[in-house]
Amino acid sequence: MSMNNYDLVKYVIESYDDKDILSDFKSRFVEGENISKDDYLNFCYEYISDCGDGYYIDLNWKYIISGGDESVFDEVG
Repeated sequence: MSMNNYDLVKYVIESYDDKDILSDFKSRFVEGENISKDDYLNFCYEYISDCGDGYYIDLNWKYIISGGDESVFDEVG
């Protein structure tokens, strides 16, 4: 079963609670199409505020590729 990951990536981007980032996301990516890891990382790193955020960007990618399995966040800390 292979579903596109657009909605999961959008969910992660929405969690940043920043309308400008979300607007940029919607303008760059086609709704319903898969987003590659490289495209996701490149997009997120444009908005990164410090080195510590990289850990969470990578963790969010694990969440995305897991199909939305929130247990990936259990490894935090």
